[in-house]
Amino acid sequence: MKIGVIGAGAWGTAFAIHLARTGKKVLLWAYEKELIPDLRERRENTAFLPGFKLDSAIDYTNNLQEAVEFADTVVIATPSFALRDTLTPVAARLRDKKILILTKGIERSTLKLMNEVVEEITGSTGETTATLSGPSFALEVARGLFTAVVVASRNMDLSFNLQEHIHSEYFRVYRVDDITGVELGGALKNVMAIGSGIIEGLNFGTNTQAAFTTRALAEIKRLGLAMGARETTFMGLSGMGDLILTSYGSLSRNRVFGMELARGRSSEDIIASQKTVVEGYYTINAAHNLAARLGVPMPITEELYHIVYEAKDIAASLKDIITREFKKEDY
Repeated sequence: MKIGVIGAGAWGTAFAIHLARTGKKVLLWAYEKELIPDLRERRENTAFLPGFKLDSAIDYTNNLQEAVEFADTVVIATPSFALRDTLTPVAARLRDKKILILTKGIERSTLKLMNEVVEEITGSTGETTATLSGPSFALEVARGLFTAVVVASRNMDLSFNLQEHIHSEYFRVYRVDDITGVELGGALKNVMAIGSGIIEGLNFGTNTQAAFTTRALAEIKRLGLAMGARETTFMGLSGMGDLILTSYGSLSRNRVFGMELARGRSSEDIIASQKTVVEGYYTINAAHNLAARLGVPMPITEELYHIVYEAKDIAASLKDIITREFKKEDY
């Protein structure tokens, strides 16, 4: 089986490594032209995932059309802000492909989820589109450490097909038809992990972290229900599972971003110094606007928006959220 992977960042590269281990031939597309010679000669992605020799079953290209035409199944692993611009030139060629989206986020200009952007670009009805999410640090997947994820699609035959081909003894794949809930959980956990990083950076302790994570999950679920997602989805791998990993895992870029904010650095300075993408930085903006559009109260997201985009004092923000009015606990 051949699979084209669009995006040679850490996650796209790690997933290509996994696919090669399961016997697939992979063509990995890199946006950065300068990566291709290094990938071919050293068989290592020294820029985004150093330390892993890449299997001979993986080849490389900077030609996007070639990557799309390589196989019947195309995996999308671009940053969320680059998804539309990357796929638009090959939209017509993607219409007949099975598409698996690894990208997690919400498009800031349209407030669409990633599957909605792909379907709009390709003219698909969603029958050929699926998304993969769950607690899955790229580094650990590349190492072959046990990981469990979920594939979501409105077409359960597609989910089953992808489950069959991606699953391995160290990479367990579940399936579900709630693609909205799965994508939203995967996007918003990056936002909440920034808040968790702020708490960590301020040394507020585990009581605070536990309270924060519980209310963060309630907030994610609240927005999801307003968008037609199922409540149970947020208790699964793409909801609670990914939220725990990204909020507390030492490999989480979003958590580290929050810790840096707590140390007094500006969000602009932190982002400018990053080689890799901090998806939560972009998703905060989209989630804040989406909640406002739908009339969904999201106090954590709102305060994070003020901190990240309006440079609100963190101490003042914490006071504002801690001293909110009495209310009944919701879930």
